[in-house]
Amino acid sequence: MTVLVEEDRVLLVSPPGESAVMSATQTRRLHRLLDKAAASSASSAEG
Repeated sequence: MTVLVEEDRVLLVSPPGESAVMSATQTRRLHRLLDKAAASSASSAEG
């Protein structure tokens, strides 16, 4: 999976036909990373 952050948007891209099965720990980790990406996106949009 690729996470792209541009201006005020975060884009998640996975290969066609791919899926992910994640544990609770992995989903919490993904949540934290997406929060960071969103915060970074918001910061770059302001500046």
